[in-house]
Amino acid sequence: MITLRLFSAFLLSLLTAYQSTSNSASQIAITHVSILDVRDGSTKADMTVFIFGNQINAIGPSKETPLPNQVHEIDGRGMFLIPGLWDMHVHSDGDARALRLLLASGVTGIRDMAGDVAKLSEMRGRIISGDLPGPHIWFAGPRLNGPPAEADTDVWVIHSPDEARRAVNSLADWHVDFIKVHDGLSRDSFLAIVAAAKARGLSFAGHVPSSMTPIEVSDMGQKSIEHLEFVPKSCHALFESVIGGAPRNLPSGCDPQSLDELLHRFAHNGTWLDPTIQSFRYWAPTQWSAISSGFRELVPSIRRNHVSILCGTDWSNSLEERGALPGASLHEELETLVEAGFTPLEALQAATLNPAIYFGLSDSFGTVETGRIADLVLLEGNPLVDMRNTKRIVAVFSEGKVLDRRTLNGMLATTTVPAKSIH
Repeated sequence: MITLRLFSAFLLSLLTAYQSTSNSASQIAITHVSILDVRDGSTKADMTVFIFGNQINAIGPSKETPLPNQVHEIDGRGMFLIPGLWDMHVHSDGDARALRLLLASGVTGIRDMAGDVAKLSEMRGRIISGDLPGPHIWFAGPRLNGPPAEADTDVWVIHSPDEARRAVNSLADWHVDFIKVHDGLSRDSFLAIVAAAKARGLSFAGHVPSSMTPIEVSDMGQKSIEHLEFVPKSCHALFESVIGGAPRNLPSGCDPQSLDELLHRFAHNGTWLDPTIQSFRYWAPTQWSAISSGFRELVPSIRRNHVSILCGTDWSNSLEERGALPGASLHEELETLVEAGFTPLEALQAATLNPAIYFGLSDSFGTVETGRIADLVLLEGNPLVDMRNTKRIVAVFSEGKVLDRRTLNGMLATTTVPAKSIH
């Protein structure tokens, strides 16, 4: 039996150890800050957030929370603290410049949707080791296409179910995080990919090939559908311009009720949508007005059916050549989602809480709470009042490491391609 004296001594030793740890110069305290709760949109004002190592280790009201003797204090008066942002659809190519720009823009996590698996694996290792500044990377490696696509390091062309199984097993051996499906896949090859992915414990996400329908891939467990692929291809006239305001001639199954039933099925199946809507401003500028209008028509049904959404940009070198910058594109996507009819909270959740839930990591990421990884963004304004405030970045915290405004400006400036500060 433990005596009271022994128990008291044990508590004293724990307290001494805690005080020694808490007084470490590596501890950070963000004081007098307003914490934005992305679960419900509430704000806790005048709070102090303690960061030790790579985690948030305590949160409390500033007026009731004394600071240790040795602490790096960051005065957050008049500022708002949000979780780190995620871009859930990028093609980074494992490029150090792009990864640096993403982090400097408050993007602390990305889902890379197609790239050289060896290069992405290497860059993830360098970021984890601290050798390279960049966001957390979850990646698929090469996307699986069907003919007539041409194979390269970013694309594996699948001609048969046997090739499909070999491709999935090869990618699983590379420790990819999921399988990316794309266009051109035959029905048999798609079904083989799905079976092989499930057998290796991998999810699959991406496009809906013509051999399949959105409802079929949802029923099979496709975790997310990208771009506007969630709408049946026969219904893509919804996103086309009509002359003189004439009514659209849509085929059967494209009426509001049918699309509402489809979205309801997505919600039931847990299928996520990642519309990357702002990317069409660059991919199809002459059609942008019609595409954005068609998407806005669908938003009420997406919201009414509680379909989960993600915030992605489809950024790539090709998109940058058309004017879209890595990192800055995510802020544009957030604003575009709000303009399309999502609430500011729903849009912000799509870039913070929802990615954490999507990856099954909500106990580590996605909120500003004790025990979470200290991936945070300190802002000059409340994004729930004006989404443009996500660009007013004072500091980014990447696994507890502080990147202040001066450091961020340096990261944005030292690029081989001119980049605009989003401050």
